[in-house]
Amino acid sequence: MLTRISSLTAGAVLFLAAPGAMAQDAASLIEAAAKAPAAILSALEAVEVPEYDPERRQEEGYVESFIAARDKARGARAELIAQLYEAAPNHDELTALLPERWEFVGQADPQRVLAETDKVLAGEAAAPLQLEASYHRASAVMMSSEFDPTQSLDAIDAFLERGPGDERGAQLLVMVASYGEKDLAARTKLYERVKKDFPESFHARQAESKLRQFAAIGKPFELTFDDAIGGEAISMQGLRGKVVVLDFWATWCGPCIAEMPEMKELYAEFQPQGVEFIGVSLDSAPDKGGLEKLKAYVAENEVPWPQYYQGNGWESEFSSSWGINSIPALFVVDQQGNLFSVDARGRLETLLPEMLGAKEE
Repeated sequence: MLTRISSLTAGAVLFLAAPGAMAQDAASLIEAAAKAPAAILSALEAVEVPEYDPERRQEEGYVESFIAARDKARGARAELIAQLYEAAPNHDELTALLPERWEFVGQADPQRVLAETDKVLAGEAAAPLQLEASYHRASAVMMSSEFDPTQSLDAIDAFLERGPGDERGAQLLVMVASYGEKDLAARTKLYERVKKDFPESFHARQAESKLRQFAAIGKPFELTFDDAIGGEAISMQGLRGKVVVLDFWATWCGPCIAEMPEMKELYAEFQPQGVEFIGVSLDSAPDKGGLEKLKAYVAENEVPWPQYYQGNGWESEFSSSWGINSIPALFVVDQQGNLFSVDARGRLETLLPEMLGAKEE
């Protein structure tokens, strides 16, 4: 339980009760905070963003109430930060505070972030704040343009001109390559740029994995295993003539579980037409209950396709060899047994009919 009563310099009172509800709404608090920077900063200090308590996740309504309380508090802070900028645009605290506002506002309104960052960049803000504005502007351009490569790369280049070597640039480039750029050659160049310009970053390792995957497209894909559920021997050779979808997943992966009903629908639609699915499990080792959890989930949810249980989580040899560092991830192998796609997530509805149609032609 979180309970706090604070007196503000402007005379306002903020009350946060479990899990963070306000006795006064945010608008009243903000109005009471006056325009003086000291009053605004006091109001900001009083707004506590509640922390998620994983031990309460099973309580009915807890997650929903936590999210509502968290967003209410973050929204109050975002508005107070905007007031501080209007009252004192050169205040030292803004270098840390404005990015907090832009991260919150940008989720729903990237156009507002564009307007605000453009204003900062057009002014006389100190270099650190201009760098933050340039980064958040690039993020907002990406969001508002749906990761359009041309628009996004222009904004990223502008950011990196202000902050050469800033590893956030690597993150932005990877996002464009992952979600925006469709051309394989152009995506390859982006990942090569990340490796070259940010060689020590985590994203360079991501880029190296993707380049390794791209290099394997069009080449034979090898996999042989015993189904963890039924024990049958499964091999790519035995599946020759079928389109094969490989789903890298785990029972502990929230997005994997959320997408499983859609995967089952796609399987029911396309399996009779010559498509097979294979689950590649990144569940934990047997002594940590990974195999039992996999079997229980498959049985309870009636997942009909075979499962390759690797048995070592993220460190499993097969998935590691393919550079799998996020799940769910979907590969597709064509009817000749060659790797066709390493980025099939969200694309199976269009990809599978195209591949089946190509066979018919």
